[in-house]
Amino acid sequence: MPPTVQQNGVSPARSRKSGTDPSVILVTLMIGIVAIFLVGPQLRQSENTNVLVTLKDLEQRRLPMVLNAPDPLYREGTGLAVYCRQLDRALPPDARVFFSGMIGKDHGSRGGYYFFLRNYLFPRDVEISLDGKAVYREGWFDGIDATSPLEAQTNGFDVWLKIGDDNNLPQPVILSPKGAPKQ
Repeated sequence: MPPTVQQNGVSPARSRKSGTDPSVILVTLMIGIVAIFLVGPQLRQSENTNVLVTLKDLEQRRLPMVLNAPDPLYREGTGLAVYCRQLDRALPPDARVFFSGMIGKDHGSRGGYYFFLRNYLFPRDVEISLDGKAVYREGWFDGIDATSPLEAQTNGFDVWLKIGDDNNLPQPVILSPKGAPKQ
């Protein structure tokens, strides 16, 4: 007897079987019910409270705050954005910034701070590794951290920032005249 040939990965015996497997229907139904229970209370709650439901709602709430901000510095409303904009205003465009406390598996959750700083302080050189070759590895950075302001200064940086164990951003440490805030 010749061997059966599979077409499209389905054996002839399986392809003749009609209907859908009841376990697939059951699992699909259970997923749907769980989704309704997870989303349903939020939808009902949003009708009675001030919970933001859509991006349009967010826009309607944020627009007056943005338009009434006394200074463009405060338009975004997040503390990190304000901090970065203040640094951007204070530092000369050619200042080199070292951001310490970002290297290692234990500090992977801090990556957002680094990306925020690089974005807001552009075109400045913002580094987290003394050799300028930080490597991103599945959620954390590998490189050479400057453990003190003096170490960063001897490597040519003008400003040193060290993120604290509480993930709060400190006041910058000025390492050279180039890193001094503009007046």
